[in-house]
Parts: sequence; C-alpha cells; structure tokens
Amino acid sequence: MTTKCFTVICQLSLLTLLYGTPGFAQGTSSEGVNDLKEEIEALKEGQKAIQKELQEIKSLLRARQAPAPAPTPREFVLDLGGSPFKGDENAKLTLVEFTDYQ
Repeated sequence: MTTKCFTVICQLSLLTLLYGTPGFAQGTSSEGVNDLKEEIEALKEGQKAIQKELQEIKSLLRARQAPAPAPTPREFVLDLGGSPFKGDENAKLTLVEFTDYQ
C-alpha cells in the first residue's frame, strides 16, 4: 500500500511540475517581453539621438572653411662665414641647427 501511495504522489508531483509551470512561466515571459520591448524602445530613442548628433557634426564640418593654404617656402641665404661646419662648403642644401645648451 505504501508503494502504491508513493507512486501516486510521485505521479501527481510530476504532473504538477509539468503542467503547473507553463502558466507561471507564461506570466513571467510576458513581463519579460514587456521589459524587452521597453528596453528596445529606449535603445531606439538613444540611437535616434546619436544619429541627430552625427548629422549636426557633419553639418558643422561641412560648414567649416578649408584651412588656409600653407605659405610658399622662401629661399633664405645665411652667411656662415667663420662658423664651423661639416661637409662640402658648396653644397646645394645646408642645414643649420640653432640650439641652446643651457
């Protein structure tokens, strides 16, 4: 008798677990779905704000004037008459280094 009673209790427990859970899960999933929908809407609003800011940045960059052209290089002639140097004194290009050794 006890094994039969134990079997019936096990079967009832199993049925309760199998068929009782979907109702509970359904309520939870609808809440979860609503939460997800709210999060999606918040993400969409954030994305729209980001797109608006990007459009503003693009319009500011387009309106920005092109930078002024670099000045044309000029030729300088320095008299280094008595200064020490390395290399050919008739070289086409001379690099002069101004340093301060303090």
